[in-house]
Amino acid sequence: MVLIKEFRIVMPISLEEYEIAQSYMVLKMQQENTTSTEGIEVLENRPFENDAFGKGQYTSKVYRLQSKAPSWLKKIAPAQSLVMQEEAWNAYPKCKSGLPCPLDFSLV
Repeated sequence: MVLIKEFRIVMPISLEEYEIAQSYMVLKMQQENTTSTEGIEVLENRPFENDAFGKGQYTSKVYRLQSKAPSWLKKIAPAQSLVMQEEAWNAYPKCKSGLPCPLDFSLV
């Protein structure tokens, strides 16, 4: 049996204002953590609309995480394993995100 609990927090701003503020803070954090060699690169950012989510924003991003990884992992992992691509469909408060793995781990 699954028990779902919902918590509500009264906020001094409207839902629309919160959505704008959240988008702004995510963008600001990405800018602060991005340099010329690593960080977050936005490949595509466009509006979308579908039946399940309604109206929202689709984003495709590449994360380069070389300096964030521990040194022991950098020694054993291929360089491409520290690069991730994310696809996200954000229609606040619903969100769907995927991180496909570009590496071929077959033991051939």
